[in-house]
Amino acid sequence: MGGLPADFADTLAKVLEPGHRAAAAGVIEAATLLDDHGLGRFLELFAARVRASAAPIRYEELQSFLRLAGRASAP
Repeated sequence: MGGLPADFADTLAKVLEPGHRAAAAGVIEAATLLDDHGLGRFLELFAARVRASAAPIRYEELQSFLRLAGRASAP
């Protein structure tokens, strides 16, 4: 698996709600601590939301994705 593209942070910032990017980054960082299944679920939820709406993703939505993904993690 390759690394992230050089413009990843800029691209990500475009889909996150302005003013909450630091908090959103904390949720995304927490998602990286999930097991592979949980992280995959978080990314699926995140990608589905990006596809579903052009509106910026709110911090609360990311927290919800993290909670759901945490439940999807293997025991």
